[in-house]
Amino acid sequence: MLRLKSTIAAVALLASSSLANAEEITLWVRTSSGAVLQGLAEKYNATHSDKVNVTQITAEQMVPKLGAAIAGGAAPEGAVLDLIYLPTFAASDSLEDISGFVKDLPYADALSPSHIRLATYDGKIYGVPALPDASIIAYNTDLFKKAGLDPDKAPASLDEIASAAKKIHALDKETYGFYFVANSGSWLIYDFLPHLWAANADVLSDDGRTATVDTPALRETISAYRDMWQAGAIHPTSRSGNGNNAVEAFASGKVGILMTGSYIVNLLTSKYPDIKFAVAPIPGPKGGASSFAGGDSLALIKGISDEKKKVALDFVKFYMEPEQQLYITQESGMPSRTDLAKEAYAKFDPRNLTAYDILAKARTPYTFSSDELFVSRTGPFLNLIQGTIFGEDVDGSLKKAQDDFTKILERTNP
Repeated sequence: MLRLKSTIAAVALLASSSLANAEEITLWVRTSSGAVLQGLAEKYNATHSDKVNVTQITAEQMVPKLGAAIAGGAAPEGAVLDLIYLPTFAASDSLEDISGFVKDLPYADALSPSHIRLATYDGKIYGVPALPDASIIAYNTDLFKKAGLDPDKAPASLDEIASAAKKIHALDKETYGFYFVANSGSWLIYDFLPHLWAANADVLSDDGRTATVDTPALRETISAYRDMWQAGAIHPTSRSGNGNNAVEAFASGKVGILMTGSYIVNLLTSKYPDIKFAVAPIPGPKGGASSFAGGDSLALIKGISDEKKKVALDFVKFYMEPEQQLYITQESGMPSRTDLAKEAYAKFDPRNLTAYDILAKARTPYTFSSDELFVSRTGPFLNLIQGTIFGEDVDGSLKKAQDDFTKILERTNP
């Protein structure tokens, strides 16, 4: 009996010692990603003595709240945030360098190139992909057939999109060939910029410090959009819409081609099963293909203790495992590792692979002033699109955009 009591006491002591040494970390995540990250954290916590706590922050509040928390010394150990903001936080010396960890991952080459690019500042890596997504086009195959177009052949250039859109609109006045969200900077960089990247052009230099707005590729892209608008082939709510009705417009069967994101496949098949559609990469004016690499990256806040850093990076390894990658695919539509894409999508609609295949060519604006340049309702990018596609003075709108971009960059570049 004495020996049994001694054994029990030893086990209890070992357990209490283990619990005493357990660490907890807090991750701030956008509400749009909250459910998936909470699920991953619960899976991790169920099998580890260390714990990951998830705090959900609305997308609009994430950047200012995180910035204030860092400045006030009350930041969480890590954050899962829109990858476009990583250069800003890295440049302000707010993030922990995890270069060695990322480079040593056996699947490092399978991580989204754009997520790694946006997480890199001054040669160091400060983040890792968490929940990526990509922009694509969806097109209604029934409308393609009715318009005499091959439903098995996706438009391979923006010129082909414009031609198809006008033919679809010719079916009747209430049917439109094309839909894009023109009154939201967040949507526009997601849908519009890939046309330029597919043509090896951009509105910013690679380091994000110089404006390169007025290019032949941009002028060709604008010309195709203006052609569709003037022909009445673009859905009228595109000009003033903020994206809330884009999917519904396409799902009505009255829109031929929709600029959209990787989520569209699972959304349409679950909510609008009667819509016959295919998806394809976003083409450039004359060809090529690209996409906006969107979604979230996980970054650690500078000053995190070695013990908590170990837990955070262990959580990254955990959610990168095949079982969790399958869960991410099921819940959010796109796994973090390209080498697991076919395995992750095996149980899902194979059209998802179109978006994932293009992720390797996808880009994201590398900038320290994303909100001012692209998101602001009065910003130069939104004014550029409205002025050049729907306005009368293309040259004037281009010059103003170039000037406004330059002024913002000169003021905000670190």
